[in-house]
Amino acid sequence: MAQGIGSLNFKAITAPYDPDLKIHLPSNTPFGLTEQVVYLYGGWREADGTLHVFERKFIGPMTAGLWLMKALHGSVEIDDVSAETVRGEVKRSYGDDEYVLQGQMMEKIGKGGLSYKFALRAGEFTWTEGDDVLALDGKLVGPGIQIYAPDVAEPLLYISELYKVKGTVKGDEVEGFVFLDHAYWAPGHDWKEYRVFKDLQLGWQAFANEYSDGSIEWGHLCLGRHGFNFTGVGSADGPVSCDSSVTAGLDLGDDDYCTRQTWRASDGKRWVFELEAPLSGFTKARWGGYRAQAGHTKRVGDDRELRLGFSWLETFGDRIREDKIRSFDEAMADG
Repeated sequence: MAQGIGSLNFKAITAPYDPDLKIHLPSNTPFGLTEQVVYLYGGWREADGTLHVFERKFIGPMTAGLWLMKALHGSVEIDDVSAETVRGEVKRSYGDDEYVLQGQMMEKIGKGGLSYKFALRAGEFTWTEGDDVLALDGKLVGPGIQIYAPDVAEPLLYISELYKVKGTVKGDEVEGFVFLDHAYWAPGHDWKEYRVFKDLQLGWQAFANEYSDGSIEWGHLCLGRHGFNFTGVGSADGPVSCDSSVTAGLDLGDDDYCTRQTWRASDGKRWVFELEAPLSGFTKARWGGYRAQAGHTKRVGDDRELRLGFSWLETFGDRIREDKIRSFDEAMADG
């Protein structure tokens, strides 16, 4: 089928990058694209393994609040305190050694008058919400991962950094991972209006694993349409797999939640996701067949003992059926 100049089937390119505090300035315009959204998201666990999942999203200085979730009775539901967290406009401060996002105009509107402060420094951050909702310290894990899908009309640059965190959430001691991501695309669109979200994405996950030897492997794995497929996986030492020629397969279970998915890079490296719990409340707030699920991800053939792990997978069951994506077993049998 004929295409115009600049239409490249959204074939994604992935590579590591060296994190630098200046990367997080909203005035950056890589490839002439502007920063459209910043995400803080991920998961942490209590000592008994109980899973917490969260997201805080920023568009400019505006935030919709903290989605604080916890695994209960087989699904991940939203904690009521989420409605009390800081939302609306925050104050942004950019110094040479520290960038700060701090609750400002709206922080005293919440029921409990909760505060918010996220302070990012070179290789680390501190994050607090209220007096007892959340207090975390994060340490950067190696290089970041960048994902670029060129297109003349709807290009995307997505950059991601992983931080290992410890602290307390509602009085419980937790340990886990925070992803700090920026996305850049053409102006005039919201993410849910953009083609990557509303059409191309079939199964995209972010995951992080810490093993008993202290090593960490993390990254992004994506199955999509029109060439939008990739592995962008790294460790504290550098890239593990950065590939655009990715094949995949998955199984959908109850209410279209994915129970298993696999991604295979062209060099033979393969990762397998297994469902832990649906992100039920988070999913209900979205549309277009969107499903979010938490789980466990492991690289096939990697015999390291897993100490701490988290995966967030987003899928679209209607598109998966429309494209006749093969099953998990069929993909695994393909070598």
